[in-house]
Amino acid sequence: MKTVFSIDIGGTNLRVGVVDEKLNIINVLREPTTKDDNSLLYNQIKRMLSEVLNTLPEGTSLPKTCGVSACGLVSNNHIDNLVNLHILDFDLKGLLENDFPFLKVYIANDANCAAFSEATLGSAKNYSTSFFMTVSTGIGGCLVYNQELIDLPFEIGHMTISYKGKFHEVERLLSGNGIVNLCSINGLKISNAGEFFKKVKEKDNEVLKVYDEWIKQLGLLIANLQMMFATDCFVLSGGVMKSADIFTADLKEIVNAFLAPYSIKKINFVQAEFGQDAGLMGGASIALASKD
Repeated sequence: MKTVFSIDIGGTNLRVGVVDEKLNIINVLREPTTKDDNSLLYNQIKRMLSEVLNTLPEGTSLPKTCGVSACGLVSNNHIDNLVNLHILDFDLKGLLENDFPFLKVYIANDANCAAFSEATLGSAKNYSTSFFMTVSTGIGGCLVYNQELIDLPFEIGHMTISYKGKFHEVERLLSGNGIVNLCSINGLKISNAGEFFKKVKEKDNEVLKVYDEWIKQLGLLIANLQMMFATDCFVLSGGVMKSADIFTADLKEIVNAFLAPYSIKKINFVQAEFGQDAGLMGGASIALASKD
């Protein structure tokens, strides 16, 4: 059975694994992602890839292709900017193909990778048009139209919103890390999104005030995207979606209230099938879709 390497470069974690053509994960390693230094990040990826290669179960075919899901700007298989990692002009494809000559490497933005896997094999496979949205360390998005990936830089996390008289990048207020910032702006000390949603569930009055601001801003963002693309569904993914049971109903109500005055399709939310494996599955999907 055909196998591929998949590398998921996330803003928090780096995962390197081997996946077969049925999207079964055969082997995977995970470590915190190295930041700020191209060489150190590459050495980490190279070491993990070698470890995965050397620990393949007996009888597993040697992967000849590698798909990379990268949390930033990618063009023509070149990583231009991993914003949250402070990594610029990273020629990962060239480095890997030099050190592992048997490999052909394909690189795409993480949201694009995950969107492609969900649209073709996951929760959006029965929909013609979908918008994939990941809310995690940052925020990303990608449009799939008529089951075809629209390969444009939908850097929705770096769009600008106004809040309390100042302009902010979307992900600086609405992502997992953004929730911490939003709380700080409102005088609350919250260590992470998990703690925030725990307090929401406990109906902490001060936290609920910030939650109302967060859900309203996120709902407005999604409503604006739906006004532009009129999708059949929104696929929600990322670490913040661990708490989806707390806020999805509120989010749907807010988005549809924004859309109500217009003849636009109402929002249909689906949870990403691959969840925390979205990046890894996305990298595997682009490798498996290659002709190598």
